[in-house]
Amino acid sequence: MIAKDASAVNVPTVTLSTYPSSFEKSSPFLNSIDPLSLLENNRMSADSAEDRSLEIPLNGTDVSPDKSFVIIDGAEDLKVSTSDQFASQLGCKADTKVKVVAIFGNAGDGKSHTLNQLFFNGNEMFPESPAPYPCTIGVRAAFNKEDQIICLDTEGLQGATSKDNQRTRMLLKVLAVSDIVIYRTKSERLHNDLFTFLGNASKAYNQHFRDSLDRVAKESSDEPSNQMSASNLGPVVMIFHQTHYTAPLNMGVENSAEEQLRIRFGKSGYDLSAFSSLRYVGVQSQGGMTNFDSLKTMVLNEVGSTAARSKREVRFVLKALRALNEKFSGGIQDDRKHLFPVEFFSCQATCQSCKRRCELSMGHLTDGSSTEHKCAEICIYQNQYQNAVYCCITCERNGHRELAFSTEDQNSWMGPAKSVFSGMALNCNRCGVIYNSREFWYGNPSPEEAGTVKTETCHVWDVKAFVPAGVNTARRIVDGVTVISGVVAEASKAPTAALASWAADMIAPTYWKSNSEIIECTTCSKIFDSDSSKHHCRSCGQGFCENCSNFLRPVPERGWGVTPVRVCKPCSLIPLSSNMFTEENTDEVRARKVGEFVASTLASFSSVLSIPKDLIKNSAQPDYWEPDAEIKQCNVCSKDLPTPKERTHHCRDCGKGVCNACSSNKTPVPYRGWNTPVRVCDNCFKG
Repeated sequence: MIAKDASAVNVPTVTLSTYPSSFEKSSPFLNSIDPLSLLENNRMSADSAEDRSLEIPLNGTDVSPDKSFVIIDGAEDLKVSTSDQFASQLGCKADTKVKVVAIFGNAGDGKSHTLNQLFFNGNEMFPESPAPYPCTIGVRAAFNKEDQIICLDTEGLQGATSKDNQRTRMLLKVLAVSDIVIYRTKSERLHNDLFTFLGNASKAYNQHFRDSLDRVAKESSDEPSNQMSASNLGPVVMIFHQTHYTAPLNMGVENSAEEQLRIRFGKSGYDLSAFSSLRYVGVQSQGGMTNFDSLKTMVLNEVGSTAARSKREVRFVLKALRALNEKFSGGIQDDRKHLFPVEFFSCQATCQSCKRRCELSMGHLTDGSSTEHKCAEICIYQNQYQNAVYCCITCERNGHRELAFSTEDQNSWMGPAKSVFSGMALNCNRCGVIYNSREFWYGNPSPEEAGTVKTETCHVWDVKAFVPAGVNTARRIVDGVTVISGVVAEASKAPTAALASWAADMIAPTYWKSNSEIIECTTCSKIFDSDSSKHHCRSCGQGFCENCSNFLRPVPERGWGVTPVRVCKPCSLIPLSSNMFTEENTDEVRARKVGEFVASTLASFSSVLSIPKDLIKNSAQPDYWEPDAEIKQCNVCSKDLPTPKERTHHCRDCGKGVCNACSSNKTPVPYRGWNTPVRVCDNCFKG
């Protein structure tokens, strides 16, 4: 039996090391202590109370087995070094086979009193106190010789502490090495802290503790396998629920209390697979007295059962506890729980890119306190939002934040087209033009390399309101090229060639033969037609075809320097001499060099006209457009697309593929970056 004769129990003498002047009180434990005098003698904070609480001192083996002792202190330090010391303080041998019963619950719910009533006939093996400070800090242990049970009394949850996470970790480790877990709660209804603690305990056991206990079992493979069976099945969990006014779960309900608990755990998202079983004992107090008989019977039955776990030797209990305590220790960050989280009152706008919330109060847009959302955290760049901006460095150094913007005309396709020739210019409202990509003919640095701007990522609070600079630029160029290519296709090539020939003569050196006078190739006499290209030898200045002028040679005598340039075959055979180097006609030659560079630049853009438009359309389409290859029918009328007589169009609003009849309307779509009227489908136009 668990209960003993009260006369056989030695009531311990306890030294209070909590207070400045040490004093002793004898049995019954702390009954004569005046809480007011304790408060007067010790004005301490909630955190310091942890280190000064009522504890029985431990000095090696001086502790009597009739007293409980601290096995783990509030700092998670194991206070027992060897198995023999542990067994001596318990009052048994290291090879004694035992079961471990641990009790958990909130501070002030009577955990110590429950253990004393269950296993020690009501005598204060574990200290109880009317003082407003906790009796148990860390974990205390005592031994019931009659039934071979190691009892563990744990520090209460919800007690005042600055190290709540560290305390929770300590309790979870103790729970993992226990065979029977009693969760003591004194409340009219079961609170969330019970489900949170046990749910997290099951998760911690499955993810972390089980493997560690298995390794300890393998290291003890020379011992009987059942001695380390704690790793195979988790502990039996018993919820001891004491009420005063309301009925416990097992009264007047169709489902059993255990079924109700499992449903509640499931709704809270907790998995109890780590526990071998879940039990419930509910009692309703009458006249201030608590009946422990049902709980005592359940515990005794489980102690004698081997269905889940068999008894283990004392030394293996300490070995398992030491293994967990050594592995899972060290500093841990404590995230204080606030009564009013920021999310309760902050604006609900969320950045689409980084998913962070606005830090301002709810309704700041309507009450006039701020017209923009704000978040101090740095955003994440995403290509789909193009959420990067240039900021003027000069203004930042002067204490201002100014965005740099491009002078490119976004409403016309000619804006991006002009940038091919004149380059991109960045402006600042304070400093004016701060960057030009064509400041020099070549070797221009990027805006960041030039040191005029820096790039910042910005939050995307509203996708429809966020139109980054340069959006749809490529598509507008292609749309403009569609118009130009149609005009060019209708015009004859002869006038275009004549215009190009005239422009070439305007910047040609004086020794070059005029294009209008070149009828045939000087070498092979090939007649030039309107499509033929005429080339000039940089040495003699005569006109030749491609094949007859495909030779390279420096022409320093004409001012072309030492770089090899195009010459005809006869001139390529003329040897170089020192008297050929001259600066004669350098201005004329320089004009021609500039003209050739401009011509190559024009060619790089005009090549868009010569490349089939369909080959570049997909690369220029906005991200939200439906790819041409996936469009099989009109999104509005379901007509098959494309057909020999019907090509596919895209709605600039929804991006879906539509036929011409279903997309004849035009309207601006500002949130997509189309500020002038553009093609939209009938659905978006009506919507």
